[in-house]
Amino acid sequence: MFRALVLLAVVLAPSVAAAQQPCTTDARHVVNELYRHMLERQSDPGSQHWVTQLETGRMTVRDVVREIASSPEYSQRFIKTEAGESQPYERSVASLYRHILGRQPDAEGQRAFAVIAQRQGAAAVMQRLTTSREYNEQFGDWGVPGSGGIRYCGNDAVRSNQSAAATAANDTVAVAQRRFRGMDRNNDGVVSRQEWRGSARSFEVHDWNNDGVISGREMNQTVARDGRTIEDEDFDRVDDFANLDANNNGRIDAAEWHGSVAAFNRLDVNNDDRLSQAEFTGQVVASQAAAATSGQSIIVDARQRWIDTGINVTEGALVMFDVTGDVRLSADQSDLAGAGGARSGRRAPDAPLARQAAGALIGRIGNGGAFGIGNQRSIRAPGTGRLFLSVNDDYLADNAGHFEVQVNVQ
Repeated sequence: MFRALVLLAVVLAPSVAAAQQPCTTDARHVVNELYRHMLERQSDPGSQHWVTQLETGRMTVRDVVREIASSPEYSQRFIKTEAGESQPYERSVASLYRHILGRQPDAEGQRAFAVIAQRQGAAAVMQRLTTSREYNEQFGDWGVPGSGGIRYCGNDAVRSNQSAAATAANDTVAVAQRRFRGMDRNNDGVVSRQEWRGSARSFEVHDWNNDGVISGREMNQTVARDGRTIEDEDFDRVDDFANLDANNNGRIDAAEWHGSVAAFNRLDVNNDDRLSQAEFTGQVVASQAAAATSGQSIIVDARQRWIDTGINVTEGALVMFDVTGDVRLSADQSDLAGAGGARSGRRAPDAPLARQAAGALIGRIGNGGAFGIGNQRSIRAPGTGRLFLSVNDDYLADNAGHFEVQVNVQ
């Protein structure tokens, strides 16, 4: 997949010291360590997704760190303003430093990132930390923050993908060189602003040494760009589709894209690793791809507040549920609940939906409010965005079991 290959190609290589750290091929151990360190709890059945992604080489450890740090659970628990702060989000920044870099923040960095969190959100801080020189030197793609130096070695599938990544990097360089030569109309070895076919913003981002011209090195996506962030790299959206479609086949392929992986993934709503003109121009949005991701079975662990289904829905869409399983809501073996709620009919005063039965299946769209699902076979989506599922309980740590939910969207 393009996501894994390009990410491996563009990220700085780990340091020699990192390569000498303890190495494991046990992806489950790696995920357990990340949950313990970053979420400060034990892993749950839903964590198997990350194990699979590591084992198959679709994601690096750095990818998993990013996903955990941007998850709804992490945001709910660690990203907030608190009383007694000298400025908002300084404690949230301290949590990100601790969970991503494995250390307490320095005063200057904490102040600067708190301002960024206020202006751009905590996700911008997370992106800067995971792409920082310090992270690259300490962990690279495969180091496990907070684990005492463990690195994931992977298996044959990962090593195969690493080899494929090197091939993809070479292909990307070749395409960039051809593109560079095509724009360097006077053959002076650099591309001036007059020769550049993209936007002014695109030119500024490519000219990352700020000398007013673009060299072949600056067109090379595999060259490290110290200090760059996801915001800096997310510029291709303003370029003309035809300029990026170097081979004129009516789509932007992986090798033709020279923006950030995150930008490509946001635009590629049908996940086919290429951008149509409709996707590129925003005529196709993520909610229109919901049917392609529905029909899957979702494990809703009774100990986890919100489970990301991976399914996007549009307000008013018919969402159908087929729920099996029971959950236990406390240490009491008889305190059981099905999808409709506790068999005793009891309620949980501090649950997301206090007036509905404890333990019932509930949902949320994006960051919207919780809504009841229970035994209903279908509902109309109350909003547009990502669908999350949970159990309606106020204290999750003593719960056990899970619901298995089949979700289909029309």
